[in-house]
Amino acid sequence: MQLFPVLAAAMAMSPAAALPRRQAGGCTDPSKRIEWRELDPIDQQDYIKAVLCLKTKPSRIGLNTPLYDDFSHVHFNLSNFIHGNAPFLPWHRYFTKVHENALRQCGYKGPGTYWDWTRDAEAGLLSSPVMSSDHGFGGNGSRNKTEITPSNRTIPCVDSGPFAKLRPEYLALDPKTMVGGGHCLWRELPEVFEPVAYATMKPIITPEGVAKVQAMGNWSFYHGELEGGPHGIIHASLGGDMNPTTSPNEPLFFLHHAQIDRLWWLWQQEKSTRVFEYGDEALLPNLAEPKAATLDDPILMGGLTEDVTVRDVMDTRSELLCYTY
Repeated sequence: MQLFPVLAAAMAMSPAAALPRRQAGGCTDPSKRIEWRELDPIDQQDYIKAVLCLKTKPSRIGLNTPLYDDFSHVHFNLSNFIHGNAPFLPWHRYFTKVHENALRQCGYKGPGTYWDWTRDAEAGLLSSPVMSSDHGFGGNGSRNKTEITPSNRTIPCVDSGPFAKLRPEYLALDPKTMVGGGHCLWRELPEVFEPVAYATMKPIITPEGVAKVQAMGNWSFYHGELEGGPHGIIHASLGGDMNPTTSPNEPLFFLHHAQIDRLWWLWQQEKSTRVFEYGDEALLPNLAEPKAATLDDPILMGGLTEDVTVRDVMDTRSELLCYTY
């Protein structure tokens, strides 16, 4: 078992200089992301094949583990800088696009996709088509298939669907410590394991609950409520690998974050001034204290791909992103 302290790795990602400003325009035919259940079944199968393909590709960040696990490694190392402050939405917008690009390099040619969990909240997330073993990502973890983590926790492993044999390499034991060595894909949905807890979570992820967040009139309130409310509740509602800061272990992480991105995109579309509305505080790896967030702050990818600025990812119709919903 190898320990990976977060501090040294994060400091190695410190921005060395201001990033160049990109030219506007260049996106004349944006792709359209669609909800998982609206995808053609062939595209669903091809998407899942591409996710598994990432386990066969070499690391981009110098690890002895596959590209699939780079995403969890980078997310863990940058976690303090991309959660609980202004960069949360723009950083995850770019991260999700980088993952989509990697899937395309693995042969996926269908539309980008997201999971609109508001359609499933009332009946329970396990009823969602994304949890199907045949046309989705498999079901809950099983009490009949368990492993013990390095922190001595017994975890229920997914035993159905295309990811029943998936073994993510890294696991965050706490916000500062990550271990390697591999483990089963871990899901622990509270609606099964802790139904009373899920009953308190559910109202936040229903259409009515999300509408309250979407009605917030300015960025300062909106981004914090979206992150701390619906975003966080879905992580908790899937449990398992979605809870630690190595949450990209869970293949549904990227469909969930595309949905969060979609909600932000919808909010941006309501007023033209919102496309570049940004502010509050940002914490950067080379600074001891938070600073005022600006559009020229870096979006660091830890070696997965080129770093860009917040400005570069505010408009999904930019040349860099070039998609809508």
